Amino acid sequence: MNKQRRMPVIFVGHGAPTNAIGDNIYIPEWKKVGEYLGKPNVIIAVSAHWYSEKLYVRTAKKNKQIHDMYGFPDELYQVKYEPKGSPRHAEKVLELLDIAEENNDWGIDHGVWSVLSNMYPEADVPVVMVSVNGNLTPVEQFEIGRKLEPLRHEGALVLGSGNIVHNLGMVDWRMNGGYKWAYAFDNDVKKAVLNGDFERIVNFRNIKFNEIAIPAPDHFYPFLNVLGAASKEDNVKIFNDVCELGSISMTSYIFEDI
Repeated sequence: MNKQRRMPVIFVGHGAPTNAIGDNIYIPEWKKVGEYLGKPNVIIAVSAHWYSEKLYVRTAKKNKQIHDMYGFPDELYQVKYEPKGSPRHAEKVLELLDIAEENNDWGIDHGVWSVLSNMYPEADVPVVMVSVNGNLTPVEQFEIGRKLEPLRHEGALVLGSGNIVHNLGMVDWRMNGGYKWAYAFDNDVKKAVLNGDFERIVNFRNIKFNEIAIPAPDHFYPFLNVLGAASKEDNVKIFNDVCELGSISMTSYIFEDI
């Protein structure tokens, strides 16, 4: 891979699968972000929905799309998004993540295609999927991102897809905004990001309302991976800074060179 400008690193709140289609406030923002970032050589995508007992990397030349959700409108299952893979970039990821293993059982899940089908609708950027190892500590999750940071210098976009606040058990499908505790936790995390206090975020179990905001860490860990690949000196851009359905935060971050 040739040296070039240091690519940004991005965390995207994906929320409900239906955010991928129809008339909502997220799609226009995702499209703008894709245009703003430009076309990377490859996307290294860490998805909350590939939650595994080990750290896996998809190495296949061809990606398969997974509609890993049930009970949604038929239109959603008609969305096709199958960018090619990149075995050589995947091998680089395996080298950097020394505990990672090759695994091609998973594919492009809705945490990734719901976002990328709007950011890069032509599916013309290769995607290498990386799982979230649920057995790693928050500190180790951050370290995963730190090990991926060199890829930013080689034209790769490191992307994490999840949600800062994610409590499915308290979702209210009729609610437009968020519960007070959801805003409180989301704002505390945001303040820490803007202050460059990554340590506070890694220690998120010390933040007020963490138990209800993140009853399980699967959707938060990709954010820690992204923070590890970022640096405190990066400029921070925030988009889709809202909560929805009561208990889901869509707040998303771009970290880039000043």
